[in-house]
Amino acid sequence: MRLDPNPLFRRVIMPWYDSPPVCWVSLLAMVVLLFFSVTGIVVAENNPDYNRFVFVPMVLLVLSGLMIFSLSSRMIRRSKQQKDE
Repeated sequence: MRLDPNPLFRRVIMPWYDSPPVCWVSLLAMVVLLFFSVTGIVVAENNPDYNRFVFVPMVLLVLSGLMIFSLSSRMIRRSKQQKDE
């Protein structure tokens, strides 16, 4: 008789970089980065010398927004999963 390779009593070990405290710190850092990029867009739009560089804070805005969406959806899914157990 073969042993079950994945018995039910095993707990899934979460990696440190996916733990809730690290996710909260990353989420907070991305929100700060989002506000920083909005400030950069406003400054670049108001100063004619920097108008051509407005793409840098826009890219920062998009990337931090995607990261916020990804982290928050992962944390919501994990919270719903814990409530079901």
